[in-house]
Parts: sequence; C-alpha cells; structure tokens
Amino acid sequence: MRRTCLALAAVALLAGCATPPPAPGSAASKVVTMGQLDDIEVGQMRVARENGYLTVNVALTNTSRSNRTLYYRFAWLGNDGFPVADEESWKALPLYGKQAKFLPAIAPTPAARDFRLEVHTR
Repeated sequence: MRRTCLALAAVALLAGCATPPPAPGSAASKVVTMGQLDDIEVGQMRVARENGYLTVNVALTNTSRSNRTLYYRFAWLGNDGFPVADEESWKALPLYGKQAKFLPAIAPTPAARDFRLEVHTR
C-alpha cells in the first residue's frame, strides 16, 4: 500500500512539472524548432492583413553576449492548415550579442490565412 501511494505521488508530481502545450493561436504555437535554438528568444508576433496579403512581424532577442545566427523560414498555410505556397528556402539572420530585432514577412499569396515559423541555430 505504501509503495502504491509513493508511486502515485511521484506520478502526480511529475505531471505537475510537465510543460503544457502552447495555447492555439498563441505566438508559441506558431514557432517550430527544427533542431537546436540556442540563446535566441522568439517574442511577440504581430499579424495583419495588408492589401489582401498576410503580414507578420516577429520580435527576436539574442539572450547571449555572443553573436548568433538564426536560420528561419515561413510556411504559409490556408484555412485547412495545409501549405498554400512552395516551401521557402532557409534564410540566415545574424544577431549580435544582446541584440533585439524584428523579423518582417509577407505571404507570397493572398490565399495564406495562417503561418508557421520554423527556426534553428547551429
């Protein structure tokens, strides 16, 4: 009986420490880390529709004192959640130590209703 209680307590403790998934529609739900993401913090995202095209502005911060390079690409999605444009190539964005920067993007087609930002560092 005592072992069962200890096991249940351990499971409850571990479940309480688990990181909850990001809320749908939140900035965190739009970011997919493809490998490592060292010392780069992805912050607020501003999304708007201008002249029929989805536009995005993402706040980035290098939390290290060292220079870092962020590799990124956007996946532009339709109402059904599937891509509506060809896959973008990876782009490099250098960030100096402790630098904060905004990353702007415009969807290549007016059919884009949502997006996913794929990121990694080396």
